[in-house]
Amino acid sequence: MNFQTMDYFVAVAEERSFTRAAKRLNVTQQTLSANVAAAERELGVTLVERKVPLVLTGPGHRFLAYARKFQATERSMEQEFADIAHDERGLLGVGIANTRSHILLPEVIADFRARRPGIDFDICEAENSQLLGLLKDGVVDIAVGTFPGVHKGYEVRPLCEQRVSLVAARSLLEGLYGERADEVVARVERTGSLEALAGCPFLLLGEHDVPGDVARAELARVDAEPEVAAFSTNSETLLGLARRGVGAAFCTEEMLSRRALGPDAEGLAVVRLPERTKVQVSVAWRRAEHVWSQVLAFYEALVAHVGLLSSDGVGMG
Repeated sequence: MNFQTMDYFVAVAEERSFTRAAKRLNVTQQTLSANVAAAERELGVTLVERKVPLVLTGPGHRFLAYARKFQATERSMEQEFADIAHDERGLLGVGIANTRSHILLPEVIADFRARRPGIDFDICEAENSQLLGLLKDGVVDIAVGTFPGVHKGYEVRPLCEQRVSLVAARSLLEGLYGERADEVVARVERTGSLEALAGCPFLLLGEHDVPGDVARAELARVDAEPEVAAFSTNSETLLGLARRGVGAAFCTEEMLSRRALGPDAEGLAVVRLPERTKVQVSVAWRRAEHVWSQVLAFYEALVAHVGLLSSDGVGMG
């Protein structure tokens, strides 16, 4: 077995198909199948159940964990020697939630590549709760998200703090509260309580999402049982529903600039919630004896970009 065996097996496990994995790797299906079969003979176990879709056996799951560790080690070795050789080329894997990716990465990556054209990017958009797992498995080199608590084995650096706010269509609020709509918004901001929004349907992120947990904590402070019109793991979906008057969505500040809200901004009311709703957005990477210089440079680029947004009055901290 060698590094190529590991690459082959990870592709098979992720695609759950020899055909799709072979296409992804640009090899023949026969070559891929023979390589996995050779690994099974060498280990004396069956790694995959050859059915549609393909399923890993118990030993297959164990081997996948080792294969990902091998990939991460190979990647780390290549990056360290690239730094030794002052070679500013390579592939930087970035893990980030879908909405934050759309708002933050296009400009940052464009500026970064203008200065370091030899660096390519592999952007892996996933739920916030999955990001540290992607780092652990070596799928990405750096992750941007909300990572509360202490995480052994990772370097976690602050990027910005963002307050959670409510966004609702003005038409929805006026339909619910009539001429009192502006007064209701002002009361929520003054008291820091959602009590005044009794009868308003809400739109919530799912479990294990920090802004979603903040929203649930705020709703728990209200005596009445709130109506939740929709759940989603995607903040942009909830914002789209809010635009159409389905309910009030809990959003972080990065979504509240005119650039993010788009042409519908005038028709939306933004209700700022108390300081306690602030969440810490951080950048994380694996703690190691050698951290690739491009990881550190990209973190610095993110910090600089967020600082520029803040100085321009855009909601990023």
